[in-house]
Amino acid sequence: MRAGIDLTALRSPAFRLIALAQIGFVTGEQVLAVAVTVSVLSAGGDAAAVGVVLAAKGIASSCLLLAGGVWSDRLPRRRVLTVMLAVDAVAASVPILVAGRSAAVWSAAAVLFVIGAAEAFIRPAFNALLASSLDEGRRVSGRALINICTRVGVIAGPVTGTLLAGGSGALPFVLAALAFAAGALAFLRVKEPPWTRVARRSLLAEAMAGFADAARRPWLTALLLFSPISLMFVIAPSQVLLPVLTRDTFGSYTAYGTALACYGAGGLMSSLTMMAWRPRRPGVVAMCSMSLYAVVPLGLLYAPSAWVLFCCYLAAGFGVETYALCWDVALYREVPGHLIGRITSLAWLSTFGLMPFGQAATGPLTSLAGERAVLLGAAGLVLLIPPCLLLVPGMARLRGTRPSGLS
Repeated sequence: MRAGIDLTALRSPAFRLIALAQIGFVTGEQVLAVAVTVSVLSAGGDAAAVGVVLAAKGIASSCLLLAGGVWSDRLPRRRVLTVMLAVDAVAASVPILVAGRSAAVWSAAAVLFVIGAAEAFIRPAFNALLASSLDEGRRVSGRALINICTRVGVIAGPVTGTLLAGGSGALPFVLAALAFAAGALAFLRVKEPPWTRVARRSLLAEAMAGFADAARRPWLTALLLFSPISLMFVIAPSQVLLPVLTRDTFGSYTAYGTALACYGAGGLMSSLTMMAWRPRRPGVVAMCSMSLYAVVPLGLLYAPSAWVLFCCYLAAGFGVETYALCWDVALYREVPGHLIGRITSLAWLSTFGLMPFGQAATGPLTSLAGERAVLLGAAGLVLLIPPCLLLVPGMARLRGTRPSGLS
């Protein structure tokens, strides 16, 4: 352990601008999600309509992620981020101009489709720009600080959006547009370090170069294969069953919201911890931390009180955030700068891009096998697979690759 929390990344003007832009981007996304939901319901829509509208964002993002990764490696990342956040700001303004508070379902879905399409370019470009802006000694603390900024946006956005939606229906959209515009201006001022550009090929060929580079790293390939399993059959079922089981067990949805808050608090604790800790074997830490998520499905089944369940979610949030942070830092260190965008988009697609499918599959699986079997299976998978992954070459230190040329 170090003497204290490492804040040296904040000495970099570029990093400070990136952190501020991240807060703006996440806050804008969260406020806009609340604004669109309230707008659709105010126009007479129901839960199904809200689901269709929110799904538009995920569909657009998943379809364009690989293309977004390629273009974020082709162009200056600062330019990609500035343009796409400007697109977000314009899109967030459309409901005000078109229909104000009572936006139709189609227009709300179109807005979120554009936001999702822009996100497919923003996420890989952001990761690539962040990686190039942090030297080896600041990557862990820098990524942890960015995670904290993300948490700030995730917490502040919905609360602010809900408060503003209770008054004028246009205010949340105005705030979202301003938050996106502020992020665009922050990225515009970032001085991007140079990175090695390579000759352009077809979009498919450049996307395949990202796959090929991942395949040369056994530990990365293993994580890319494990992530969809953990998302679809461990985390997604726990998310879907949490509100149902807490309502049936504790008689209200209060425990549901509190458990999610505890999960977020655990993630925040992880970020602060990793800013002061440099494990010699980050892969071992990551795998053990991911296994902590087993307490969630077990807590949903056996927690004797709500407080025990809250502690389970606190521990799980700590574990998943630690796992994700170790993975992100390993990507920054091991993947060539000209491929960071493509690998990021591939990693994102293999994880959150498949989350909706896991959520959709939970209902049929529960009907077929029962809630108990689904949750016990989830706990078993996350307890068994991560320790086995430590047998993969390079996994213990999240290092190692077979030599290859530039792709």
